[in-house]
Amino acid sequence: MARSAIFLLPLYLLSSLHPAHGYGSGAPKSQCGSLAPGHGIPAKDNSNTPYSIKLNSTQLSPGVSTEIELTHDGSDAKFKGYMVQARTDSDDSVIGAFEIISDDAQYVECGSVPQSAVTHVFSEAKESIKMKWKAPSDFTGKVKIVATFVKDYSNYWVQVPSETLEVSESTSTGIQFPTEAPSAEPEPETEPESEPESEPESEPETETELGANERHSEMHPIYKGCGKRKSCFGYPNKCLENNKCELAASWKPSGDHFEFEMYRKDGTGKYVALGFSKDSKMGDDLVLACASEKSAELYWNSGQIDPTFLSADAGIIDYKYSSEDGAIFCTMKSPSLLKSGDYSVNLNEEQTILLAGGPRIQAGKLEYHLPGKKLAAAEPVLLSLVSSAGAKSDLLVKLHGLFMLIAWLGCAGAGMIMARYFKQTWKGKQIMGADRWFQAHRLFMVTAVILSIVAVVLIVVEVGVTPLGLEHLERNAHPVIGLICVLLALVQPIMAAFRPHPGDAGRKLFNWAHWGVGNMAHVFGICAIFLAGNLAKANLSSTEWWSWVLVAYVVFHVITHLVFSLLWAKSERTQRIADQQMAEINGMNKIQNNNFGVDEKLDQEGGSFRKILFFVYFITAWVLVAVLAVAVFKAES
Repeated sequence: MARSAIFLLPLYLLSSLHPAHGYGSGAPKSQCGSLAPGHGIPAKDNSNTPYSIKLNSTQLSPGVSTEIELTHDGSDAKFKGYMVQARTDSDDSVIGAFEIISDDAQYVECGSVPQSAVTHVFSEAKESIKMKWKAPSDFTGKVKIVATFVKDYSNYWVQVPSETLEVSESTSTGIQFPTEAPSAEPEPETEPESEPESEPESEPETETELGANERHSEMHPIYKGCGKRKSCFGYPNKCLENNKCELAASWKPSGDHFEFEMYRKDGTGKYVALGFSKDSKMGDDLVLACASEKSAELYWNSGQIDPTFLSADAGIIDYKYSSEDGAIFCTMKSPSLLKSGDYSVNLNEEQTILLAGGPRIQAGKLEYHLPGKKLAAAEPVLLSLVSSAGAKSDLLVKLHGLFMLIAWLGCAGAGMIMARYFKQTWKGKQIMGADRWFQAHRLFMVTAVILSIVAVVLIVVEVGVTPLGLEHLERNAHPVIGLICVLLALVQPIMAAFRPHPGDAGRKLFNWAHWGVGNMAHVFGICAIFLAGNLAKANLSSTEWWSWVLVAYVVFHVITHLVFSLLWAKSERTQRIADQQMAEINGMNKIQNNNFGVDEKLDQEGGSFRKILFFVYFITAWVLVAVLAVAVFKAES
């Protein structure tokens, strides 16, 4: 009997458990609709709540803020958790933006609206929490602040309402204080409020970086509160998800100022900087740098050159610099109008954030950022709103690289080999009225030209034409060499369209010109791809084998040409002997093809081996294209 009881005890305990999920580190987005914790226990009746929402003003003008306090009725009824929203009186939709004041507060983005809700960070008991709520500048109407208060696991009140807050254009600038704390509207006694059944209990979210242990965690301060209490941006893209950024920055509003943090993992003798731009390109933008131990530094960047030092003041206050384990970390407060001389930026306006890092030569002297050590935000953001700043997509850059790889490694080399060594192959066999070798040559080369044009259009759309400036040649000649390659490629089909007929006086000159321009285009194309490995925009600096793969292609291409040339010379020698014998027999002194008579229905000697060699070349070239394309699309950004 005792053994049976011992055996049944675990089953009894398991059967008594019910699925319940609390959120000790704050409510997740999934609770934006109900504001209800997943405790699995009905909520308490709001008519008996010991908690209230105090408003600093019950009348507001559009775009104006009011202070809110979540508190209790004077008893010892402290609360451990909360979630608060503002909802319109007309349709109960979430509206406006909060500004947190307390350390035990973080934002929740409900319905893709930044700062549209606030929840707790820590599960310790609290007497009150203060925050601000700002009405939208284009809204008029009635609003209620609703909040959920959690006293303990079994006692909580859902959507406790505040007094009605009226947003009106005619509201005076004066502040009206409520005479007493608002009382909650009584609920029907027969139907006490409980958790909505339409929103089933959800699993706890994995975003626990702001949990109760955050205060004592080993997480670097730059990562704490990202997306909850401050906006964050890091390089490489998505590095904030695992707290492993090489460069990172954060910002949040603080009264009339903005608080900035900047971090660099390998910061000794280097800098990390934020640029404030109206587009995603660096040029004519103010740059705020974390580099000096004494003060923040303000620079002006006019393009892809070393930035110009402006000031070590610019109204920056509370600047702190620290260096530990090779990493640097700066915190500072900036005025809303960041200005130095004739250069300024209004941080209250939308800005596209640019993050970069490079070497610091001396005080007031920064070098252009290192290849790959930069990232642009996907779109302009309001620094006054805490949100997630995603990185700008570099898909156009990657497609540019892919198309150029296919054009000049996958197609151009094969097309040149086909035209040079296969004129005496597949004799008498045509495709659509033309020799096979010619159709294959034309297919490869036209594909190369079209892909090159498309690639140029893509990169011009992405970065414009500024990289073609002479000042950029010292840094990387890739854009200029690539443009020369494409221009030479465009000349080829034009030359071919006006080529003289076989036997005409100018045919020989055309043959040499067509051969020379084609080879020059191929050489410039390979050089441009080689230089792309050190191009900042390509982010390939960490792909150390990029250059070696290209060297391998060049060596393989040259060896293939040598083998084809030896085969061609051997075949020509054999054919010459045979033609001389035929000339003596038939009394022929001159013949049409290459000055030697050839049976038009017979391939030149070694045709099978040439086909096999071409197949090996073609497959190898495309394998290398695939390897380099993978590197392009996996490049960190």
